[in-house]
Amino acid sequence: MSALPETAVFVAKIVTMDAATPDADAFAVHDGRIVAVGSVDDVRAAVPGARVEELDGVVLPGLIDAHLHMQRAGLKALDHVSDDDDVETYIQRMRDSFEDDGPEHPPFEDRVRGLVRVQPLLHSLGITGIVDPAVKIDEMRGYQEAHRRGLLTMRTVAMPFLDIGTPEIPDVDAVIEHLDGTGVSTGFGDDLLRIGPIKVYADGEALKGQALLEQPWDDTGYTGLQRISDEEFTRLVEWCGAHGWGVGTHAVGGGAVALLARAYEKAGDAVRARRFQAIHAYLEPSEEAIRALAATGTIASLQPSIIWHNGSGLRAKLGERAERANPVRTWLDAGAVVAFGSDGPFFAFDPRHLMWQTVTRRVAGEERALGPSEAITIDEALAAYTTGAAYASLAEHDRGAIRAGLRADWALWSADPRSVATDDLRTLAVRRTDVGGRTVHGGAS
Repeated sequence: MSALPETAVFVAKIVTMDAATPDADAFAVHDGRIVAVGSVDDVRAAVPGARVEELDGVVLPGLIDAHLHMQRAGLKALDHVSDDDDVETYIQRMRDSFEDDGPEHPPFEDRVRGLVRVQPLLHSLGITGIVDPAVKIDEMRGYQEAHRRGLLTMRTVAMPFLDIGTPEIPDVDAVIEHLDGTGVSTGFGDDLLRIGPIKVYADGEALKGQALLEQPWDDTGYTGLQRISDEEFTRLVEWCGAHGWGVGTHAVGGGAVALLARAYEKAGDAVRARRFQAIHAYLEPSEEAIRALAATGTIASLQPSIIWHNGSGLRAKLGERAERANPVRTWLDAGAVVAFGSDGPFFAFDPRHLMWQTVTRRVAGEERALGPSEAITIDEALAAYTTGAAYASLAEHDRGAIRAGLRADWALWSADPRSVATDDLRTLAVRRTDVGGRTVHGGAS
């Protein structure tokens, strides 16, 4: 390769998340993309004359939170942190304001202001992309306006949310009419803002006893809340699959996950192509349903944060039945693509903490971990935040690894998460984050 103008070679220990070359000592970036990865000598030879920068730390691909309400996180940031507060303060304030959902009808300009405020906080955790799992029309306008003004630095996949059963969207026919009239579908957009699958609810919340289970919650025979009938859900899924739309379904309980397995199978190849998701899927999903969904190509969009917050309460409600909650190991062993998210800012969203949770199975308020049979390794947790989440973002050919040809989205960590003591994961520092070759946290902005 001949010399490239404005090309930079970065020298550091590199965790590539590329199975073909898991580790490297250098990578080169030109025009927002990685153009070479390997040994220092090989990379420098590939781009002679390039600027060389030695980095103090370990480079990882930028993390992707596959389930984060970023615009709502921004609105809460406006209410709870000052311009000078750092991400640790933000994390604490979000924990303290757990019950605060933020303003219901904020001024439109606050949506843009909130995004400008919260993106640097998330970048300082090494996050370079998110999937917002429930974007209403006003939120979509907020993302579009931030993008139009050049203020969107977080690669964002927006999942349209049409709340079935409301006056505006009374039934499945109204959803279909709305989607059919947009002229776009899943995948439309660019590298900074893209439309994802639609968001649908199959059941409710677990701690409210609303998760749809296959076995009763108690001796009353009650199995939970089913928010959409089998027939209507299947009809919506089939229509979406035939018209270019993916579907991401909130399905907490095993009964809801089984409903997904039955319906998604009818959508055929669209499930894999349009990145259909099983969202949450953490309370007693059967191994049969998990295997069936994995076989269709369904993404397991899982949130360790929910188990961290709810684990103790689920034990109180269900006893031993709660021990296998959030069965990440079973999803992985079934061959499913697992993408980690946080459901932030309402649940814990620090990826260091959440990777630690999936390795340790610890839950808030208790010394005893949930059943260890569902624990995973730190390598698997990193994959769920990088390659798995990139796949869920329709971007596996663009992001999720340090590999030639991919976008230069990366973060400089103080140490390799794979080699530190497990309990030290939560204290690692992110010293710099780049999105497309642009430094958005640390370093020279």
